[in-house]
This record gives sequence, structure tokens and C-alpha cells, in this order.
Amino acid sequence: MEKNEVILNKINMLQRIQTVYLFLVVVLMALTMILPVAEYFDAVKNVAFQLDYRGIVQTQPTDAGSPVLSANPLTFLFGMVLVATLAALFKYKNRRQQFRLCTVNMFLILIYMIVLGVYIYLGRRALDGTELSLKLPVIFPVIALILNFLAMRGIMKDENLIKSMNRLR
Repeated sequence: MEKNEVILNKINMLQRIQTVYLFLVVVLMALTMILPVAEYFDAVKNVAFQLDYRGIVQTQPTDAGSPVLSANPLTFLFGMVLVATLAALFKYKNRRQQFRLCTVNMFLILIYMIVLGVYIYLGRRALDGTELSLKLPVIFPVIALILNFLAMRGIMKDENLIKSMNRLR
């Protein structure tokens, strides 16, 4: 029975690391939504804009005004990524479903990255004559994608370990 306990402890350890990976995906994607991803500065007019969860909005000299470009599709995709990640996080007892949810989540994060790139490009075109500066949160979806992949790899290791245990029985 000691050997089975050791194997179960290893499975629990792998499960915890997958949970950490998926939790970090949630945190990184939330930071991407909350923090400004890009800033646009017009030196001639001395006006600054930023891309965040509201869209592209003016930040200087006043904080008022409607968004130049709304970020509703980005917010929608963020919500889908969040739901898929949280569902995968809580489906730890069903590894196959957890793996499928992580696969869906990987595609959602990829789509989010593409749409974010399109928004940065459209903001550059809409605010002609501005200087673009990308901020640190622009790389968070890439890191989240890598962490999601690591979680998927851990889930597969668990599944293979369980299959090998069943073959021994």
C-alpha cells in the first residue's frame, strides 16, 4: 500500500502545480485587462491616449471623454478566457474535461492576442500622428498561453500515470 500512497501523493503534487499554472493564467489575463496595454502620445497637441479595458481613451490633459475605440470584443474574449480557465481549475477530478477546457482556453487566448494586436494597430491608424509605446501587460497573454500549455502538459502526465496504474492492476 505504500507504493500506492506515493503515487497518489505525486498525483496530488502535479494537481497542485496545474492549479498554480491555471491560477496564474487568471491573474495575468486580469492584469492585462486592468492595466494599460499601449499608450499613444501626440506631441503636437500634447494629448495622450491609452488602450485598456475601456478601449482607447484620452488620459491627458483631462480624463474625460468617450473612447476613441471601444474594447467590447476584448472584454468579451477576456470573459470567455476567465470562464474557461476557472472551469478548468475546478474540474480537477475529471482530467479529460480539464484538458479539453485548457485546449479551448489556449485557442481563446490566441484569439485574444490577435484581437489585441488588431486593436493596437487600429488605434495607431485612428490616432494618426501619435507615437505608440507598448507597456509591460502586452506580454502577459503570451505568458498566460505558456502557463496554460504547462497546465495541459501536467494534466496529460496525470492521465498517463493513472493509465499506467490501471495496467498494473
